[in-house]
Amino acid sequence: MLMCTPLLDTYLHSLVIISIMLAGGWFGGYLNYLHNFDTREEDRKDRLAKKKYILLGIGAAFLVPAFLKMISSNLANSQDLNDYLIFAGFCLIAAIFSRRFITTIGDRILEAAKQAEKTAQESKLKSESTLLELSSAKERIEDVKLAIDLKAEENSTLSVADDEQKTLLIDLANHFIQKTSIPDYAQRLNLKAELGRKMGELIVRNGFLKEELLENHLSEGMLLALSYAVELSPNAEGLNILKKVSPLAKQLYTKYTILVSIDTLARRSFITREEVPNITSIANSFRVNADSALIRKIDATLGILSLINPIKKE
Repeated sequence: MLMCTPLLDTYLHSLVIISIMLAGGWFGGYLNYLHNFDTREEDRKDRLAKKKYILLGIGAAFLVPAFLKMISSNLANSQDLNDYLIFAGFCLIAAIFSRRFITTIGDRILEAAKQAEKTAQESKLKSESTLLELSSAKERIEDVKLAIDLKAEENSTLSVADDEQKTLLIDLANHFIQKTSIPDYAQRLNLKAELGRKMGELIVRNGFLKEELLENHLSEGMLLALSYAVELSPNAEGLNILKKVSPLAKQLYTKYTILVSIDTLARRSFITREEVPNITSIANSFRVNADSALIRKIDATLGILSLINPIKKE
């Protein structure tokens, strides 16, 4: 009995499979030509029609392993004699109906590729959404620490606003989008949080007038800065600022931060029962083009507002 090494055994198996595909493809293509199984009338007048259908048959036969892979069959890997015969039958059928077989396999492969791309995109969005929530939780801890420090300083000394600090704030706000336009999602989130916290701290420490900043230095960065300022130093004025900031916000992260600030005001009792319907409407307006993380944050904020004034659904 001939002893075969694993490498030689694999080589012989591959040779048998290729031979079956060539033979089955040639024979099936010729049968297709003779008996009009899958031919077109105009091809019958072509002198090269026989060769065309034989080549089509061989091509279809070589797609059989791809077809078997798509249906999760290991038939092409089996070295059993009966499986070789079954594989030859597949190649013969594919070659006889070569035109339809090739079209069907092509459509299936394209469909699978689109589905894989869709799944990858959904996984990416889910990953980014989870990362945003984890990052936001971490950043909220830092915000609370800073808010406590600012509250302690409020009872002792208050920094006097100066032009240098205000120029720094305006420069950070005006260049916010440029500074945070980086490819890495996690780094982009962290950078937005750091800049937002820094700008909010500048507003609170220097006692800048929020209304004046909003009116004279409007930018996405300034909207974020004002939202952070409200969160870091919540007061009755903060709700009016958020009402003006909310319709102007474009970035999802800015909207997310506004919702966090609304939560802070609600917990500090700066939102009255009468204000809840209006704030609820603002939160729901953020649903347009929102990602899953923002939608969950909207629902969480609405849950907090419902504790102040439950809104009955009609």
